[in-house]
Amino acid sequence: MSEYVVIKKFTDKEDKHKYAVGDRYPYRGFAKKERLEELSSKNNLRGEPMIEAKKAEKPKSEEKKTSEPKEEKPKRSNSKK
Repeated sequence: MSEYVVIKKFTDKEDKHKYAVGDRYPYRGFAKKERLEELSSKNNLRGEPMIEAKKAEKPKSEEKKTSEPKEEKPKRSNSKK
């Protein structure tokens, strides 16, 4: 199941918990699918989405490692003038 984050400050009508922007929804336990759909759409009392699915973050080990080009050392010439 996806995790959700609050995008608009609101007080939940079901348990009276106050949510601030950036909070995890629900703050404890699990929410019903219908409630998640209601809060993530315009089909709620405020008529605007209040939560959104949290974007999955890639673990650092999965991030593509870009190798920087190695600096080339100037070649020494062995010729004498």
